[in-house]
Amino acid sequence: IHHLKVKVVVVMGHEGCGAIKAAQLDEETIKKEPAHLAKALLGIKSGLDEKRLNCIHDPRAHDREAVVTNVTNQVKQLAKDPALMDLVNNDELTIVGAFYEISSGIVDFFNQVSVPGSPKIANRKGGGQWGK
Repeated sequence: IHHLKVKVVVVMGHEGCGAIKAAQLDEETIKKEPAHLAKALLGIKSGLDEKRLNCIHDPRAHDREAVVTNVTNQVKQLAKDPALMDLVNNDELTIVGAFYEISSGIVDFFNQVSVPGSPKIANRKGGGQWGK
C-alpha cells in the first residue's frame, strides 16, 4: 500500500462464495479439510452470526448476508491496523467493503473507513448500489 501509493482498498465478497458456504458447515466437517484451509474456514465461521443467519430462510438473502458479514469483519480487521489507519487519518487511504452480485453485475459498496468529512464512496443505509 505504501510502495504503490494505493488510495482505495476494496474488500469485495461475491454472490455464491464457496468459502463462505463452506465456513457454514459444521466444525467436524471443516476439520476434515487440509489444515491451512480448515484454519481459514474456521476463522470465517467465527465471525458469522449463525443464529441470526439461520433466521433468514431465503437462500439468496442468506447467502448475501453471510458474505456481507464476512466483508464487514474483514474491513474492521483492516481498520485495526495502525499503519493503515495513519494513512486513512491523513486522507491518503480509504477502505471500503463491497458485494458483487455476479448474476446482475451490480456491486454494492458499504462500510467505508475514511477520514471524517471526506466524500463517501458508499453508504449502505441507502441500500443502493452506489450509496446515497
